[in-house]
Amino acid sequence: MRQFPGVAMTAPYGAEATVARSPEGRPLGISAKSSPACDPETGEIRPQVGEYDAVGVRLERFALQSVVRRFLWGSRTAKCLRLRRRDKASVEVWKSKEHGAASYGGLQTCGSVWACPVCASKISERRRGELLNAIEQHKASGGEVLLLTLTNPHYSGNRLADLLKGQARAMSRFNSTRAAVGLWAWMGCIGTVRAWEVTQGENGWHPHFHLLAFVRPSVSLSEARRRVYAVWSTGCRLAGLPVPSEVHGADVRDGSEAAAYASKWGLDQEMTKGHMKKAKKGQTPFDLLRAYLYDEDKHAMGLFKGYAEAFKGKRQLVWSKGLKDHFRIGEESDEEIAARQDDRAFLLGEITVYEWRKILRFDVRGEVLELARHGWEPVRRFLDSLPGNEK
Repeated sequence: MRQFPGVAMTAPYGAEATVARSPEGRPLGISAKSSPACDPETGEIRPQVGEYDAVGVRLERFALQSVVRRFLWGSRTAKCLRLRRRDKASVEVWKSKEHGAASYGGLQTCGSVWACPVCASKISERRRGELLNAIEQHKASGGEVLLLTLTNPHYSGNRLADLLKGQARAMSRFNSTRAAVGLWAWMGCIGTVRAWEVTQGENGWHPHFHLLAFVRPSVSLSEARRRVYAVWSTGCRLAGLPVPSEVHGADVRDGSEAAAYASKWGLDQEMTKGHMKKAKKGQTPFDLLRAYLYDEDKHAMGLFKGYAEAFKGKRQLVWSKGLKDHFRIGEESDEEIAARQDDRAFLLGEITVYEWRKILRFDVRGEVLELARHGWEPVRRFLDSLPGNEK
């Protein structure tokens, strides 16, 4: 593992690691020789004591984003945190007063929770906080929260775009039929928050919905499962989808598991969010990126490109009408969250255009931010050490 002036860096999850380089000698990212344990119940990663390496996790985000750039050339994600904003003459480095974390300012951001590991990290933290805020308010007022999971049969030959169109139609039916209105009334439901997730495995793409339902207390889980399945299976039939079995098509769990789901929600790699969540079978979209980063798996990269195209422009979290107002939660787009600067951060230093070009050339954006946690002097020594100082 290469070392930089002023700080020691280790590999993701504490594994022995090296820096993969292109034929020209440019760093391509971090390759690790081991991975943490996976919770068999939730699919969430459970690093053993001493194994989790936050530095490596943060560096991996930028390495994965660079992989996306290679295969989604010209997309907003390919330009994210690389191109300067037109109103900025230099690249800024900001440091949080509260956490000591460093971030860039003056750069374009894409705000994609589907394709960008860096933006997904920031956006998912904000969304996680909103969900937990709503759950805590509802429980404090005497209500309960149920976690619904809805899916339908799928096969290896199904196109992801076709599956998503069919599921969108089924969800529309699930929310609008007379039986659906009766279901929500029986639950005493004041609203829902819906998330769309997808994994890839032996049977192809597996998109599915999670819904957090804010309901009255003491709802019978067994009766709720029966009623939810009846409405969902009808929605699938009306949408032209294969009708799922009662065992696999719909699941309803109680509030404790709903809260756990909310605390894990997200697509990047950090301990308490869903981007640490791993598919018990198959791979998540960001797992496909890792497969290329570490093993140059071109098939995995082809799958990721298809996934990114199919989900482009879709909303990952959908709150039912009026629910955010009910909990006094403001509206903010993913793009606004990704571009927002921490109010409690201060400007640590500025990087010239020429220095920024060197950072991009050697693909060390993440390393610069890690050094910035230790002050501006380590950053300056590092930039001066990069080859090509002559202008």
